[in-house]
Amino acid sequence: MLGLRLIEWGVNWRSRFCQLPYGDQAIFLRTSTFQALGGFAVLPIMEDFELIQRLRRLGKVAIAAGAVVTSGRRWQKLGILKTTLINQLAIVGYFLKVPPERIARWYRRL
Repeated sequence: MLGLRLIEWGVNWRSRFCQLPYGDQAIFLRTSTFQALGGFAVLPIMEDFELIQRLRRLGKVAIAAGAVVTSGRRWQKLGILKTTLINQLAIVGYFLKVPPERIARWYRRL
């Protein structure tokens, strides 16, 4: 499906150039670094995003050359536009300090 290939390209670009991989893209880091960062925050959603924000403060996030295979089910079920919109609204909500519990409710309802 062309739409999923475009999403794949966009995610790859975002990860490499903006240093913003998300949890479904497989995040690897040393145990000592993970522990120094305090591990994952106890959040109902956005814990991977929040971890990457803290990790970026330590320096450049490297992206491995190898591929990770993930499921496209959500994209296929909800559609590319709706899934992209939901994901972006969650990120905007996070930056606007919307409580993560509220973001999780929006995300799961949509």
